[in-house]
Amino acid sequence: MTFAQLLSDYFFSSGQGWNVVGLFVCLMLSGMGSAKALFISGNQAAGALSEKPELFGRLFVLMALPATQGLYGFVLAFLGMQQMGLSAGTPLSVQAGITLFFSFILIGVVLYSSAIYQGKSSAAAINLTVKQPEKSGSALLFPALVETYSLLAFVGGFLLLTFIQTSCLI
Repeated sequence: MTFAQLLSDYFFSSGQGWNVVGLFVCLMLSGMGSAKALFISGNQAAGALSEKPELFGRLFVLMALPATQGLYGFVLAFLGMQQMGLSAGTPLSVQAGITLFFSFILIGVVLYSSAIYQGKSSAAAINLTVKQPEKSGSALLFPALVETYSLLAFVGGFLLLTFIQTSCLI
């Protein structure tokens, strides 16, 4: 199969190529965001634990919370490949593929940015917990509120996959 034939089969005659690229960009962005956010919150937790190691249990949740965006991107990529029939070779219209491509890139951007902001919020919550350990439950609310928008992006992607599967397959 030549490169021109590959482009024709997966990008011009079918939307599967667009779908795959969009899903993997979403996966990449969500993973990069979570990695950067875990670096931010992990650095803060490491510094805090060097002074107060007894707070490990409370700080671990705050530190690990930004990892969820990477998980959301992974689940969307897996579901997207499964629901769109990639393993069965089910054709997808070009319009549906391009719609999925741009939609999942935008979802990836939301997951990327919400992960980073959640990492920063987690770092602030870690500072609060170190200074006032009895406030650790309240401190968890700050990064949890940022999580709301990554959940909305995840649910939006899931709904998009569900609705586009039933309406746009060739």
